[in-house]
Order: sequence, then C-alpha cells, then structure tokens
Amino acid sequence: MIPFQERKKIRKIMYSKVSLLILFVILLVVGKGAWNVHKKAEIARSDRDIALRYITQLETRNSEVRASLEHFKSDSGIEEEVRQKFDVALSGEEIIKIVDDDVKKGKNSEVVNKKSLWQHIVDFFIE
Repeated sequence: MIPFQERKKIRKIMYSKVSLLILFVILLVVGKGAWNVHKKAEIARSDRDIALRYITQLETRNSEVRASLEHFKSDSGIEEEVRQKFDVALSGEEIIKIVDDDVKKGKNSEVVNKKSLWQHIVDFFIE
C-alpha cells in the first residue's frame, strides 16, 4: 500500500489548478469534436432524405415516360398525338375550332384583348 505521505502528494498534484485546467481544456476539445460530428451527421441525414425524395420523383417520372412510350408504340397513340399537336384530320373528317367571343382579331390576325379604363391605368403603373 502507498504510504500516506505519497498519497497526499499524488492527490495534491491531481487536484491542483493547473491539472484541472488541463483536464477541462481536454474536455472542451473532445466535446467540440463530438459536437462537430453530430452536426455533420444531421447534415448527412437531411441530404439523404432529399436524395430519397429525388429518387422517388425520378422513379415516378420514369414510370410515366414508360407508359407514354408504350402509348406511342401503338398506331392509335401516334395518331392521337399528331392530331393534338398539329390540328390535322384524315380525309373525310372535319375539324371544328371553338373561338371565344371576347377575343377579337386585329390587324394581321393578331389577337386583341379588350381592356377597361381601369386595366389600362393599372397596366400603366405596373409596367
């Protein structure tokens, strides 16, 4: 067993202000490192969640594109898309276009919208 005087000397060194200050500084350094690791883990978790949402969106978009591709592989799908985009008809068919009465055409077939006096005043200050 360590004699009483030596234990007292060891205890005096361990509980001195300098050794406690050194231990406190070590505690701060280790604590700061742990806090930085915690913050990085939070950032990584949020980045992972964003990436998972993006992957889900991409998978949804992929299934939509595949369905659209399957639709275009058939003759009826191609015909439907051409009719929608180009306003064409087969021989013997007619196309009917419904035009809004409020919209009138001006010079060179440009669409002219009627505006009230109030709309002209608001447009003057906004633009």
